[in-house]
Amino acid sequence: MMSVKISFLGARRLSLTWRLLVVASLLLCSARPQAQQSKETQKNPDEEVVTVRSHLVNVDVMVKDKKGNYVNDLKADDFTVFENGVRQKVEFFNPPLAGNATGVESAPKAAGETSRPAAQPTRAQAGMPGNVISLVLDGLTTDTANMKRVRDGAIKYIKEQVADTDTVALFSVTGGLQLLQPFTRDKDKLLAAVDKAAAASTSSKNFEQREIEENIVKLREASTGVDTADVTSITSQGGAELLMAAMIAARVLQEYLRLRTALGLQQARPILAALAAICEAQRNVPGKKTLVLFSQGFVSPEVLDWQVQSTIDIANRANVAIYIIDSAGLQANAPLSGAYAPPSPLQGIAGVGRPETRAHTEGGENEFDQSRFEGSNREHDILFRISGDTGGKFVRGTNDIAKGLERIDQEIRARYTLAYQSTDPNFDGGFRKLKIEVGRPGAQVLARNGYYAIAPDQIVPLSPDEKKLLASVTAPESVSSLPLFVEMSPFRSQGGRYVVPLALEVPHDAVKFEPRADRQRMQLDVLVVVREGQDRILSRLGGNFDVSLTAEQYQSILNNNVFYRQDVELAPGTYSVDMVVRDRLSGKTAARREKLVLPEAGTDFSMTDAVLSRHVEPVKSAPPTAAGAGVPGDVLSHGGALISPLPSREFRAGDNLIIFFDLYNAAASAASGKPKALVTVTLLRDGKAALKPIDYELTEAVNEPLPHLTFAKFISLTGLPAGKYTAVIEAVDSVAHKTVRQQASFVITN
Repeated sequence: MMSVKISFLGARRLSLTWRLLVVASLLLCSARPQAQQSKETQKNPDEEVVTVRSHLVNVDVMVKDKKGNYVNDLKADDFTVFENGVRQKVEFFNPPLAGNATGVESAPKAAGETSRPAAQPTRAQAGMPGNVISLVLDGLTTDTANMKRVRDGAIKYIKEQVADTDTVALFSVTGGLQLLQPFTRDKDKLLAAVDKAAAASTSSKNFEQREIEENIVKLREASTGVDTADVTSITSQGGAELLMAAMIAARVLQEYLRLRTALGLQQARPILAALAAICEAQRNVPGKKTLVLFSQGFVSPEVLDWQVQSTIDIANRANVAIYIIDSAGLQANAPLSGAYAPPSPLQGIAGVGRPETRAHTEGGENEFDQSRFEGSNREHDILFRISGDTGGKFVRGTNDIAKGLERIDQEIRARYTLAYQSTDPNFDGGFRKLKIEVGRPGAQVLARNGYYAIAPDQIVPLSPDEKKLLASVTAPESVSSLPLFVEMSPFRSQGGRYVVPLALEVPHDAVKFEPRADRQRMQLDVLVVVREGQDRILSRLGGNFDVSLTAEQYQSILNNNVFYRQDVELAPGTYSVDMVVRDRLSGKTAARREKLVLPEAGTDFSMTDAVLSRHVEPVKSAPPTAAGAGVPGDVLSHGGALISPLPSREFRAGDNLIIFFDLYNAAASAASGKPKALVTVTLLRDGKAALKPIDYELTEAVNEPLPHLTFAKFISLTGLPAGKYTAVIEAVDSVAHKTVRQQASFVITN
C-alpha cells in the first residue's frame, strides 16, 4: 500500500508558491513524450492487446455462424492458434457458459409473458470457473438526473440476467474508489448495494476507504480457517467463496492506492486508477472476467495518452474485458442507427451486424455508429478506446440501460477462453500478431488481433520518456553530470508498515536558470521508481517541474539549494529505489540506485535514523492535535513545525543543527503511566567533543500514527570551525533501563 506527500522546496525560510503537499496522489503534467520506439515495438491503435501472465497467453474468442448467431458447441480441437505465424499448442480451453444469452435464437415468449427469468447454466461447471463481473459506477461524471436510469437498469439486469453461478461485485468511483458490495452470488445483497450506490453517488463525492476495509474485515472473519495460499485453487464452495471475495477486495484496495499515484488524479481522473486496480486485483483469479462501467465520459489530455494505454494493458494482462454504457442516455444530438459506415476497426472484437439489423438497434448504437462517431465526442473517445482495446464494447445512445446490459450479457456468455504457452518466452515489449482459425465452414472468428509482450510485474505505468530516463540508472556508460544528495529515513506507521520520506537535494550552482523579464526559470524532471526486488515496480514518484522564480525566491535558492521531498508508504521488505533528476535547460542528469531494507516492526525499544536539518517551516493553520503533535499525517512534523531534511548535511557556521527522530516502545512508568526517555547528544570533531554533551528528557508520547516519543531539538553551530563532525545520539529508556545509540555525520563549511 502506498501513499504520497510531495514537498518541493527552494528556500531556507521561504515556502515557495509551487510547494506541493498532496495527501493521496499527484502526477504532474509532463511534456509530450518524444522518445522513439523501434518500428517493431511501436503500437498500432488498430491492433488489440491481450494478456501475458508469466509466459501464458490468454485469448477470449467468440464465433458466429453465417446468420450471425453465436456458436457455442466447439471443442478445443476445433481451434488453431498462430502467433506471428507460428502454431501454438492450446493448453487450456474453457467453453462458453451455456446461459440465457448465448446469441442463439430463443423460443418466443408465451402470451402475456413480459420477461423470462434468468436461464441457468445447463451443465455443471465442474472445475470450470463461472462469470466474474464487476459493475462500476462512475459517480464523478454521472449526473444525478441519470442515476435513476442506471439504478433501474442495473436492478433489472441483476434480477433477470445474472445467473446463480455468476459472481458479481459493485464499485463506485466518486472522490475515490468505493467497494459497495464485494464479489458475491447473493442477488439480494447486490440489489441492496445498487440502491446504496445510487444514494451515495447523489449525496457524497467523498472517498470512503474505511468502507472497503470494513468489508474486507467482515469477509475475512467469515472465511476463517480457509487456506489463502493460492487464489487460483479456491473453489466456489462455502467459506472459500467468501475468502476469494476478501482476497480480491484487499487486492483492489492495495492496487488502487498504488495505481492512483501512477495514473494521476490531476488530469486523468481517478476512474483510470480504479479500473486498473479492479482488473489487476483479478489477475490471478480464474473465470471469465468482465467489467461493466457506467459513465458519461471524461477527457484526458493527449500528453497523458500513455496513462490510458497503461490502464488498457493492465486490464488485458488480467484478461478482463471492459464494457462501457453511457449513463447519459439518449441525447438530443445523438446519432441515429441506420446510415451505413465503413466497418469499424473494432470489428475484430465486436463483429459487424447484418445490414437489416442496424436500422433500429435496441440497447444502444450498433458497431456502424461506433465507427462513424468515434472521435466526434472528446468525452467519449477514451470510452471507445478502453472498451474496444480490452475486448469489450461501448454502448451509447439508449435510455434502456437494461437492454444495453442484455446485449453485453449476450457477448460475455458466448466467449471461449483459450490459453497457451508462447513459443517465444521473451518479454520484449513487441507486438505479436495472433491468428485464430476454427475448423467449421462459414464460421466467423471474433478475437483480438494480437498482444504486446509486456512483463506481468510491470504494473505501474511509465511514459516512454520516463523509461528512457530510467535506463540511465543501469546503463554501463551512465555517468551522473548533476550532483545529487539522497536521504531515506523510515518511520513506522499503522498496520506494521513504514512511511519513508524520500528527500533529494541538488546544489543551486549545478542547476541552470533562464532569465525571463524579472524572473528566473528552472526546469527539472524528477523520477523515482520503487521496486520490490529487482523487477516488480511498486510505485512511481516525481514529476516535471517548470518553475518561474521571483527575485526573492531566486535569491533564497542561491543561499541554499533545490530540495524535493516525497513520501512513500511501504510494507516491511527489501526494495530498490531508482532516482533520476534531469535539468532540462542544461541537459545534465543525475541517476542513482539505493537499497532500502525495512525490517518487521518489533517490540524492543528502538529509534529511527536521525534526520538532520537547518530548515523548519511553521505551520500556521494546523488543526488541534495531541500535545506535541505536528501536521496531521506528516511524520516529519512536531509542535506545529515541519522539518525539511538536508540530504547533503552541509551546514554553515551560525546555522542551527536540527535533529529529529522518533523513539518506539518506551516503557510507561507504573506511577505516572507515562514513558520517560533521556536523550544525550554529543558533537564530536576529530574524535573529540566539540561541545559539552546536551541532555534532554522526553515524557509526552504522540499517539498517531502509533504511540511514540519524538525528539525535535536544535543546537547552535555558532563559533564552531569548519570541518567534519559527528553527532553521537544516545537514548535511554529510564523505566525499562534499555539503551539505543546512533551516529549522524555532517559538515560545517565557511
